[in-house]
Amino acid sequence: MPGDLQSTRPYAWAGQHGGFQLRLLGRFSLRQGDTQIPVPTGPQRLLAFLAIRGPVPRPVILGALWPNAREPRARGSLRTAMWRLHRDAPRLIRPVDDALILGPDVLVDLHSVTDSAQSILQNSSEMPDDRRQPFAAGELLPDWRDDWVIFERERLRQLRLHALDALAERFAAQGRYMNALEAALESAQIGPLRESANRLIIAIHLAEDNVAEALRHYEFFRDLLGAELGIEPSGQMTAMLSPWLRTLMAEEWSAPAGSGRRLSVR
Repeated sequence: MPGDLQSTRPYAWAGQHGGFQLRLLGRFSLRQGDTQIPVPTGPQRLLAFLAIRGPVPRPVILGALWPNAREPRARGSLRTAMWRLHRDAPRLIRPVDDALILGPDVLVDLHSVTDSAQSILQNSSEMPDDRRQPFAAGELLPDWRDDWVIFERERLRQLRLHALDALAERFAAQGRYMNALEAALESAQIGPLRESANRLIIAIHLAEDNVAEALRHYEFFRDLLGAELGIEPSGQMTAMLSPWLRTLMAEEWSAPAGSGRRLSVR
């Protein structure tokens, strides 16, 4: 990424912290410093659940992670998962009354991305120092099919989309069009059928007087909407380009028959 959005490592804090680094975005991994800690499936699910939900009472954990098991067996599975984690990574989980919580020296990439996105959305003028985080994030545990993961995955997706849109608008208002375009393109990549992000891309091109780029992106998005949903861009988007679209359409329909009429700026 150019300029101040560039980062050679997605999570620079990972190698700079003496505690644990729990990664849930893109894939599951647990590290302590430079050491990778292998985690079996059961303890993985426990760690991920606590990272996503925060302090959780044990009965809630049993119902979410072992919904089809009788309570004695579910409690036994929980004890086994905790024993394995304590054996390989002491202080990773600690009890608080009848609840469990991650230890204070556990850094979670999901939390970093969420905090950064929330900061962008809540501060309408300031630029947070960690604004790279919405770019760095992958999908939350993409191969997991648990309901509690699917819900959080979509919540994170929407949070990132809105944070990236807000970041693009803020950069554009400062005249930092390359940074604005990068944020808008990242948003459109995550949600390619969202018109709001694609309108931002067109608006940024127009702010730089790059009319041909704006028309090209409009045509790309129109074709994508037509192919995927069978609809046209909204009147709001079309109005952004109406002077040039009218000219191109007039040229298109004045072309000789059989010449392959099609609105195109390529």
